[in-house]
Order: sequence, then structure tokens, then C-alpha cells
Amino acid sequence: MNLATDATDFERKIAIPHQKDGFNDVRDEYSTVLLKQMEAGNNGLTKTKYITFGIHADSMKSAKPRLIHIEMDLLNNFKRLGVVAETLDGYQRLALMHRQLHMGDKARFHFDWKYLVGSGLSVKDFIAPSGFEFPTGRYFKIGDLFCAMSFLSIDASDISDRMLADFLGMESTQIVTMHIQSVDQNEAIKTIKHTITELDRSKIEEQKKAVRAGYDMEIIPSDLATYGRDAKALLKELQTQNERMFLLTFMVLNTGRSMQELENNIFQASSIAQKHNCNLIRLDFQQEQGLVSTLPLAYNEVDIQRGMTTSSTAIFVPFTTQELFQDHRGALYYGLNALSNNLIMVDRKLLKNPNGLILGTPGSGKSFSAKREIANLFLVTDDDIIISDPESE
Repeated sequence: MNLATDATDFERKIAIPHQKDGFNDVRDEYSTVLLKQMEAGNNGLTKTKYITFGIHADSMKSAKPRLIHIEMDLLNNFKRLGVVAETLDGYQRLALMHRQLHMGDKARFHFDWKYLVGSGLSVKDFIAPSGFEFPTGRYFKIGDLFCAMSFLSIDASDISDRMLADFLGMESTQIVTMHIQSVDQNEAIKTIKHTITELDRSKIEEQKKAVRAGYDMEIIPSDLATYGRDAKALLKELQTQNERMFLLTFMVLNTGRSMQELENNIFQASSIAQKHNCNLIRLDFQQEQGLVSTLPLAYNEVDIQRGMTTSSTAIFVPFTTQELFQDHRGALYYGLNALSNNLIMVDRKLLKNPNGLILGTPGSGKSFSAKREIANLFLVTDDDIIISDPESE
């Protein structure tokens, strides 16, 4: 999810508190520099990733223990991947949907559960935008923002793990949504066996036609032979290689301040899809259903699915970079992440090893980096600074 950064909230996070030492004007200037670095680094976008999971159950009472178990498994797996993850509560989920539905304005989210008592309002009243407009079947508007939903038609036989990274790397406000539904193993095997049976029946019919026409019965349509081999290979993977079957729906929500900007962003996304031998197809007359499917509700209203095995689905793991941004008073600025262009803000004293070593070629800025960190440390913290400099620099 690439959304415009809330400048006010970000300024609050990086602002250096004033102290009674006569250097507050320098602190304000340093905070301004950090804000400009953020805007220049990631084009004013905040890139975040969310996962919503759901199960089928008869009641909330029976579903809750299973959901808690799945939640713990997910958090443990993320931890093994080195990914920092946290569970959202009801307020945070509403705030997230508010951000999605207010991408084109600067409306603030003001909500408290006590507002619902006796008011007759629902949570929808607090997250809904000023209005939706669906003038045609190819785009829609949220307030003044032009939007369009598309789905990815995965036609390639071999998919690169760079495809999702390329989509997420677009420097425009967008939402990439993947709905992944697991298929019962026995049901998947049964379906594939049925498909193989139908292909064999078609093959026999083609062979009968060949005999009646007087040519070699081994000559059958190439597509039929290819589909047969692929189906048997898939069946073998499911039965012997610990693979499972999943149904994937891949959707992209592009936005623009104008119709021209929207079309440009869609063209860029389509180019990325074509580079990986896939097609990005507009969800004609399903724009509203596509929008609903992007909300973090684990609800998919777009019935366009692609069967994928476990290894194929794993290609779409969205974790491509490791971020280092600590949101507290002692965090210092150390530059921009080379991959994501996000700010690196960290307090080394809170890391496993607080020591630091600056390495680089002659003239690359080692001394400047050390001086910048010293100045940053002086402005932000109350730490004692001891300098031992044999070169008297």
C-alpha cells in the first residue's frame, strides 16, 4: 500500500524537542532538513504492508480460538523472517480504512467508541469519504481523486519474484491487493484428476477422428498434449512434493489527481506486468466490487482467480527490504535506505550492539558523517560527547 505521508504526523515523529540551551533554532533547521530528506527520498509516500486472514466458522465463539492460533503462527513466522509485525485492534483497522477511503484529501480520523452509544451512528459514518462517483465502468472517483481497479492476468509459465517488488516500487499512490484462498488438498487432487480424465477423453476423440480421416492417430492438437503434460506434472507435485493448491486474485488500485495522471500510472503498471509476461486488465463494470475487495476485510467480491501451487504463491512475498526507523526521542538520522529510500532513524543504544564503525573510500564522507552524528547527538540527547581525534580535525 503506497499512500501519501501524513506530513503533520511525520513532523511530530522527527521534530527535535526544544531545550533551554540557546540552540533551538538549529534544532528547528535540522528537523526541516529531515522533512525534506523524507520528501526527496520516497516522493512523500509511506509504503506499508498488511495481511488480513479469516476462517469459516459457525459462530464467533468457535472462531476466536482458531483465529488466535493462526495469529500466533503468523507472528512467529514473521519473526523468523526478520519482519516486525504487530496486530491491529479495532480502532487501528478503522483508521487504516479511513486512510484508504481518504487518499485524495487531508481529512483527519476522529473516532471514539463512545461516540456510537446513543448516537445512532455506525463506524461507517466515521470512515466514509465525502462521496463516491462511478460515472463509467472503467474508473471511479473518491472525492476529487480519480481511481481505477485492474486485475493481473498471470499468463507466464515462470514468474519472477521481482514482479511484486516492481509494482510496490511505483512512486504513486496505489494499493496492491492479493486474495489467497487455500484449496482442500483432496478436493484439489480430485479436480485435477477429473481434468486429466477430460483431457484423455478429448485425446481419444481426436484419435478417432484421425483414424476416420486416414492419418496417424498419434497426431493430436499441440495444445491438448501440452495441457495433458502440465496437468499430470501438477498432480505429481501435489501428491509427492508437499505442495498445496491456492486460488489467487491479484488486483491493483491506481490513482491520479487528474484523468491523465491516472492513465499514466495505469500505463506504468501495465508495462511492469508486460515485462513479466503478464497482463494488467481493467475491471470493467466491476470497479465498485474491486474497491470493496481492497479493504482489509478478507472479503473478495471479484470472482477472477488463478490456481497456484505453494511455491508459485511464495513468489508474491512482499518483504523486499529491511527498514530501520525507531520512533522515539533518542533516534538519530543515519541516511536513506538504499532500496526503499525511507529514512533510517535509530538509537544505537537500543540495538543489540550499540557500537558503530564508519567505513568508506577516501573522500566518501566518513568525517562528515561522524560530525553530523555528533551534531545530531548534541541536539537530540543529553549524552556526554567525548572526542579523541589524533588528526585534530
